[in-house]
Amino acid sequence: MEVNAKSHRSATTPLLPVSYNPLNESNLCVSKPFKSQCTPKLIILHRILLLTLGTFTLLCIFMSMSTLGPQAPKIQLNSLFMSKLKVSNTMLRSDWDLKLTIENPNLVSWVSFDRVEGSIMYKDNTMAIKSVEPFVLGLKERRIMHMKISTTGLEEDQPVVKDWVIGEIREKRKDGAVQFSMQMFIWGTYKNGWWGTQKVVMNPQCSDLKVEFLPKFGFGSWVSGSPMTCSVPMLNN
Repeated sequence: MEVNAKSHRSATTPLLPVSYNPLNESNLCVSKPFKSQCTPKLIILHRILLLTLGTFTLLCIFMSMSTLGPQAPKIQLNSLFMSKLKVSNTMLRSDWDLKLTIENPNLVSWVSFDRVEGSIMYKDNTMAIKSVEPFVLGLKERRIMHMKISTTGLEEDQPVVKDWVIGEIREKRKDGAVQFSMQMFIWGTYKNGWWGTQKVVMNPQCSDLKVEFLPKFGFGSWVSGSPMTCSVPMLNN
């Protein structure tokens, strides 16, 4: 009877494979297909989150820059040469040759240099003035400017150099060096897609430019070991 009972239970109870696992059919991401189905979905989701976060961060940066307003251009004096210097008792003649680098540091605004005037100064006295053609700098754009300023003391559009200035330059030249400065007046316009346009006035200055002269020659050059960064005060117009 015991043998028949065991036979009866064996016949009615199905035998399950040893490797059978009910979870294999109910959760595909836990078993073997995990790498082929779940991993690509997680990668796509991760990329979407990174893209959203990056876009939001850039938008916040641009909006904060727009709120703070534009930055002044970076102006750097690279070289200055002086030639044909002739000094009499009442007249001064000279040519100045300057090279500058002008950079727009802004990420969200263009700057238009509508009117540019450069001048050579001795102390607080203007010796010569030069106008520059208008130009535009795009986002993070830079430009090399070559400026030549000349005066014979006879031009109607040039300032009159005072006698005491001429006398001091003549005496200092005998010692081999004269201190000059370069100054600019710039009327510009900043353009931005969010807050439109903004008119500004800038007054870049490079001071204490020591120019050494060759003995008995009217040629001199700015003594500097490296380019000079000019100060650029800027006011809304």
